[in-house]
Amino acid sequence: MNSPQTVTVPSRSWFGDVDRTLTFPAGWELHVCGSVDAPALSSAEIAAAFDSPIGTQRIREAAKGRASAAIIVDDLSRPTPVAEMLPYVLEELAEAGVPKGETVIVVGGGTHRPLTDEEMVKKVGAEVAATYATTSHDFMAGDLVAYGSLEDGTPIYINRIVAEAEFKICVGGIFPHGSAGFGGGAKLIVPGVAGFATIFHFHGFSPTRGQGNIERRKPAEGDLGKVTLIDGGVRDLRDVAEEVAGKIGLDMVVNSVITSRRQVAGLFVGDFVKAHRAGARFAQRTYGTTIPNRLRQEADVVVCNGYPLDADPVQGSKALWPLPYFEREPYKVVLNAACDGISYHGLHQQLPWEQYLKRRAAADATPDPQAVVNGRESLLIVSEHFQAAEFAIKHGSDLLYRDWQTLIDQLAGRLPADATVAIFPNASTQVLAREEPVAVGA
Repeated sequence: MNSPQTVTVPSRSWFGDVDRTLTFPAGWELHVCGSVDAPALSSAEIAAAFDSPIGTQRIREAAKGRASAAIIVDDLSRPTPVAEMLPYVLEELAEAGVPKGETVIVVGGGTHRPLTDEEMVKKVGAEVAATYATTSHDFMAGDLVAYGSLEDGTPIYINRIVAEAEFKICVGGIFPHGSAGFGGGAKLIVPGVAGFATIFHFHGFSPTRGQGNIERRKPAEGDLGKVTLIDGGVRDLRDVAEEVAGKIGLDMVVNSVITSRRQVAGLFVGDFVKAHRAGARFAQRTYGTTIPNRLRQEADVVVCNGYPLDADPVQGSKALWPLPYFEREPYKVVLNAACDGISYHGLHQQLPWEQYLKRRAAADATPDPQAVVNGRESLLIVSEHFQAAEFAIKHGSDLLYRDWQTLIDQLAGRLPADATVAIFPNASTQVLAREEPVAVGA
């Protein structure tokens, strides 16, 4: 009897970042579709990015004479290793003469939940958390500063700490985003530290750019009279965020692109548009993944690993990017460690954090539903920590598995002995493309 095959994928972003071993039947044909990837930067290379910013002065020069600073960082829903970059930012601010006691680190989580003290240490580092003032933005709080509206009617309400800081800098990551093309840049302002009205308008009324796209999309036939054009492209979410960032005086960004193991692979410091676009171009290459045509046509199973956006259940949908590329419907397996187990998104639920916690506690005793594969329509989600009650609300007819082997045994009973499997180890951040056909006679 042949031994089972194994494939190792990364898992548990922010909760150990460990390897997970997946076991498959011996006869299955396995294809690991990894990204191009890039090596991790050395400390000297990280420092060099601060020495040579894109489109601006160095931080120490731009912040000179400023009496206070707000550093906006992303939360644990994003895998950005902020703690690796913050010491350089803080050193630059110190060189500029910005008082340590007037420097505040604000977690710009948009409509996400606040970080706990332990999570803040994970995000910014123990020494920084102990030395500097830190806080999480509350998008439902009344303590906001109004900046009027954009021409399209978007009302602008911004976190007061950020608004009143004399120097404003965002430290975040560049990852594929279904609406904005790529995250990072001005998105840490909107939705990051914006109020409910701003975020509601931003998400509800702005056209989208599409996952992994840097440029605006061209107008379609049905767009006439419904959209605003900028340089021949459709003004969208990214433009709104950047217009607001300009209006409130965002000074600079520090944006990273990461390796497949959540290390800094590229660092882009400077102007919030120019540095972001340079980073997005690097991200397209680094996260790029070409799917062979034969695999797209023949795969029986597609395994989408949610890492590095697998810290919570909310980001699970970002692991689904590969699925539309497959021509015959495969069994669709999603790995989402979701270690914090909290499925909270304040905009969608329109529910304050404290009320959410009460609802969640009341549903903790909900038993896991029985999961049995029956057809290929449902997502087959493997997650140890996704609460059963919240899973039922979010995923309806999809199936929840608590362990890998139970699922793979069920699939083995329904598939041929030589089944073909496509495995995406970083599905949530991979920028996908079809294999280019080879010209006849080439």
